[in-house]
Amino acid sequence: MQVQYGAVPNPQALGNAIGNAIVGQIQQYGAQFFTADPFAGINYMLIDQKPDCIECICPCVGEKKNSYQISVSEQTGLIAQQQLGIIKEESECPQRFFCQCWRALDLLFINNQNQILFKAQRIYKVPSVLCLPFERPEMVVSRDSEVIGYLKQPFMCCGRSECPLPILEEIDICDPSGNTRYFISGEFVQCGCITRMCGIPRFTGPCQYIDYDIYNPMKQKVGRIRNIFNGCAQEYCSKADKFLIEFPPQCTSQDKCLILFAAITIDYDNFEYTFCNMP
Repeated sequence: MQVQYGAVPNPQALGNAIGNAIVGQIQQYGAQFFTADPFAGINYMLIDQKPDCIECICPCVGEKKNSYQISVSEQTGLIAQQQLGIIKEESECPQRFFCQCWRALDLLFINNQNQILFKAQRIYKVPSVLCLPFERPEMVVSRDSEVIGYLKQPFMCCGRSECPLPILEEIDICDPSGNTRYFISGEFVQCGCITRMCGIPRFTGPCQYIDYDIYNPMKQKVGRIRNIFNGCAQEYCSKADKFLIEFPPQCTSQDKCLILFAAITIDYDNFEYTFCNMP
């Protein structure tokens, strides 16, 4: 084959070739560029559970698969500013009916481009409410099959904050090596919690909120997960809950992901009782 030096290629053909090459690279690697840090710059996040019509009409049928809308929010949690994606549950019907809120499940975080960014997996273990010291619940969070951290529920009766009190729940947020990055503690002695347990409507004042504080390993409070009263229609006719996350100041994107799934775990453990549905 003879090569003609100095020949000028067809500009249109050259442009098409370059364009096709760029499109191919974007299709292959684009998700890595556009979803590298989906939680960058986010300080407040709103979790809004979608109500299920079948559960509202006939709660005796048992649990349905949960679905949550995830949005950027402001400090009060009243306004969803920008939707980041949804979290969908994958689980088996028998476990949803018999194991209810303690069932084994997979949680998939799906962004607005319908890409699965994160996956959290929980197998069935001893329910955390039984306060037994063995086989404690644990959730594994991964991205692209690579583990980014764990959510562990240790055995304890009182919290680890500066003033230990009876707790609703404690969750350890651990990195892939098992080191504790943060822990979450929700104390029982709260206006919103007591009124809820007593069946009293909690739609006014401080009774609207149930707080789960986020602590660093030095036991300093650095953030918060807040359950917000979701309106009479949602609270009394469904089990759709709303949470506002205030992230710690130096929180990484992986930490935010783990805290997000910790908030979902709190919803399952404390607000998902089928036969004892309290607002």
